[in-house]
Amino acid sequence: MIESKYKIPEQIKLKTVKNEDQRRFCVVPLKAFLNRKVSGENLRVLAILASYCNRGGYSFVSLKTIAKDLKCSPQNILKHLNKLEAQGIIETKSNYFPMLKGNTRRIIYDESIKDDDLKEHQFTNADISEILKTNKVINQLEDSEQPLKVNQSAIHEDDDLTSLFESITKESDLITAERLLSQGIAPSEVSRLLSQGN
Repeated sequence: MIESKYKIPEQIKLKTVKNEDQRRFCVVPLKAFLNRKVSGENLRVLAILASYCNRGGYSFVSLKTIAKDLKCSPQNILKHLNKLEAQGIIETKSNYFPMLKGNTRRIIYDESIKDDDLKEHQFTNADISEILKTNKVINQLEDSEQPLKVNQSAIHEDDDLTSLFESITKESDLITAERLLSQGIAPSEVSRLLSQGN
């Protein structure tokens, strides 16, 4: 009797690698810089949004993704996007592409150019299917990683920053607040200085 030994190989572990971020620059409308009501933080959010846009200025990047890039909360990003929309720099459309849930945003580089003029730059169903597949893989990779540890003081500072900008009513105070923040002064201290009239 011939005895055959067969050893079952161990299961192969596939190593998944995230694609390298290919973004190197973004195109932001000049009018955003010339508008005195648009703050430096608004511009930072606009720049990140622009880095995710296609040639027509369309993007459906999530608040969570922008917040991750800027290391802040999605609520803070939404506040800045709302300010940009109020100034006519971006527009938001719900369920603009039927296969995509959530909002689609368009950066308005030229008010005379309408959605119909940009049809060649809109996403096709094939584009959207490919993006959805890629997003599913990325989400699975992110879910398999350990959750990000957020520094409690960073959360507190982000809340202070949000309440600071919500309390500002005068443009001169906004300019002063941005100058003080750029000098590294904590948002709570900036708020105190503004309340004292400094």
